[in-house]
Amino acid sequence: MKGVKECCLSCTFFRLQDIGSGVCRVDRQANADYPTRQTDEQCGKWRDSGQQYFIRVGWIKAKKAEVVN
Repeated sequence: MKGVKECCLSCTFFRLQDIGSGVCRVDRQANADYPTRQTDEQCGKWRDSGQQYFIRVGWIKAKKAEVVN
């Protein structure tokens, strides 16, 4: 996808937990303790999440707006 960085935030395997971090679920069968990652980290197992990236960015913006208000 044009304009999307290859980072955790735009990866299929990434699940947000808060506005700055989440968990990497690339090895779902290995264990239930998923490693915590920052949204801007990168790894070799990245896969494009498509539209999900923009949904995540919108969620982060909304959470930041809640904190300000």
